[in-house]
Amino acid sequence: MIDNNHILILSQSLKEILTAEIIYGNKVIETSECWPKANSIIIFLEKPFHKIYSLSNIEFKEINDPHYWKSEYYDNLSEQILACRF
Repeated sequence: MIDNNHILILSQSLKEILTAEIIYGNKVIETSECWPKANSIIIFLEKPFHKIYSLSNIEFKEINDPHYWKSEYYDNLSEQILACRF
């Protein structure tokens, strides 16, 4: 399920990555909230990230767990996550 409000409240840094990924042909396939913390949101992209992004307060993590997702960008300030599938 995609909740467009989750995309609207995404941090500016994660929106930059999301916008670039959409330009590269990726798309949002799911959004969720309240994980990993009560005020968090997480947005999932259909495909792996097309490149590595380096932005202030954003941490890149390779998860590589088929039960979860391939990798993610975590915003240390907002505690929001932009993740991608395999």
